[in-house]
Amino acid sequence: MKTQSSYSDINTSRILRLIWQKKRISRVEIAGVLGLDKSTVTKIVNELKDLGILRETLQGNSGPLGGRPPVFLEITPGFACVGGIEINPDRVVCCLLNLQGDIIFEDRQAITTQDFLKMHIKGVFSKAYQTIQKRADELGIKLVGIGLGLPGLLNSSRGEIEYSVPLMIQTPFSLKDQLSEVTDIPVEIENDARCCCYSEIISSRSSAVNNMIFVLTEYRAYKPVENSKKNFAVGFGIVLDSKLLKGHDDTAGEFRSMLWEEGTVGQFHSGDGKLSEKLEDNSEMRSVFMELARHIAFLVNTLNLQTVCIGGMEPKYIKVLENYVHERIEVQWSYANERKIDVRMSTYDDLAVAHGAGSMYLTKIFSIPEMKAEKVPMPTNLLNL
Repeated sequence: MKTQSSYSDINTSRILRLIWQKKRISRVEIAGVLGLDKSTVTKIVNELKDLGILRETLQGNSGPLGGRPPVFLEITPGFACVGGIEINPDRVVCCLLNLQGDIIFEDRQAITTQDFLKMHIKGVFSKAYQTIQKRADELGIKLVGIGLGLPGLLNSSRGEIEYSVPLMIQTPFSLKDQLSEVTDIPVEIENDARCCCYSEIISSRSSAVNNMIFVLTEYRAYKPVENSKKNFAVGFGIVLDSKLLKGHDDTAGEFRSMLWEEGTVGQFHSGDGKLSEKLEDNSEMRSVFMELARHIAFLVNTLNLQTVCIGGMEPKYIKVLENYVHERIEVQWSYANERKIDVRMSTYDDLAVAHGAGSMYLTKIFSIPEMKAEKVPMPTNLLNL
């Protein structure tokens, strides 16, 4: 991997990340925000422009004293792309994102029980990878990395699945080793609910997502076996002070109701939930929604969260849950002051996990490396293309 001096690499990473976050920003603004000398910014920007990673875009207005109007910079969207894949027992969803996080391709395919048991994760991933690689080739954009979102306990740093009921995994195994047999493109794995947080952070320009809970709600087969009953499954992704909460062993966000007792089916005391067209006549599902809303409100009020995003279910069900959550947040708040908590449906609907997985990889590409002794690896493979 290419290396440069520590300061050069880190300044390059800081500039790239800032331009990526701001979308359009001038050289003077970059120097001011990062506290860098203008000549340093100009040198690095020119190098990145020559490589094709950056491009100049619109001109701004001259200042009150006149002079040359500023030229804005942005990441070249088509310089490269990343893939996002979601694998569940009954479907695989995949997409391609350009470097600005925009969707340039999406695909959804149902998976039968027989197909999943035959192909398992490696086979399903291989099929999805071939789909996005073919489309990237057709678009003439290099695919530089893939994010993969999965249900269950995952150790993303080691590329391992520790445990997953939906995927019928009961003992830890290295998914990273299996996927390396399918492609030499880097693949990062993450829990599906946590992936959704990355999606909201990248797509939103609001600071409200810096303290957020993403509630991933799914009505799916309990296990990928014949005649498996469906149940209502929930996972949380939590962002605190702009940082994704993972916990000391990567298990933050796993949910089971505090009312749950031994022998209870599913995650809720109220039952396993059965979605139906007439939710108003479904007392069990309404009880499950209310039980979930109480837990969400407890976390929102205790952690002082600003945003609740709900994804996974059909919009009509999400709207009902939104109303319950709003109600419980207000009821469970101890004080008289009014607060504005944004409770809403996820930005990307059924693409939330796949888009979030790709967004996760983009976040890693535009991250800032830690300072090492004398040499640090380049923060992104973009500079090695």
